[in-house]
Amino acid sequence: MENRRATERVQVELDVHLGRKVGNEVHAHTRDLSPHGAQVVADRPLRVDEELMFDVEHPATHQHLRVVARVLRQHEVNLYALRFEHLDADAQAALDALVQAASPS
Repeated sequence: MENRRATERVQVELDVHLGRKVGNEVHAHTRDLSPHGAQVVADRPLRVDEELMFDVEHPATHQHLRVVARVLRQHEVNLYALRFEHLDADAQAALDALVQAASPS
């Protein structure tokens, strides 16, 4: 099976808040992260194709990064694949830096 992923994901556990358009915020943590998406374990169910506000704190700088993410699929109970959307240059640079900081060197 061909790997369609263009960028490598790094395994990292970061606390994430997922804001919903309607309903309460969902707490989650990442299993892995790339400049274009993440795999998260959520404390409550998410809907495939749901748009969320992905809010994560950079572990070194403590700055919050907030980007729009879409739920692509559910892998297991409470394990979801997210894709980041509508990224401007600053958000993409911040994501790149976060992934780089989490990468084993």
